[in-house]
Amino acid sequence: MKAAVQFVPTFSSLTREAMELAETADFDGVPLRVVGAAHLAVIALSVGRAKDFARVLALLESGSVTRPEIRQLAAQHGLVAAWERFEGRFPRE
Repeated sequence: MKAAVQFVPTFSSLTREAMELAETADFDGVPLRVVGAAHLAVIALSVGRAKDFARVLALLESGSVTRPEIRQLAAQHGLVAAWERFEGRFPRE
């Protein structure tokens, strides 16, 4: 079985915070850091490609994060405009 893994480099205050708050999990005896859904969503917003928007939608649809959580974290990191662009393209259903 393959595991879906993505490495997130720390390149901003947002990604540094994501890593600081990440939980440690065990994968076959190997410890790894797991970034929370809200941080993943806001990191995706900050990049802004179509596949990043798809990731945000998937996180929302899975119930892993809520729109208010994303908005709050986006505001803390100066990304309200990115969140508003996303909401303009993908309004609540």
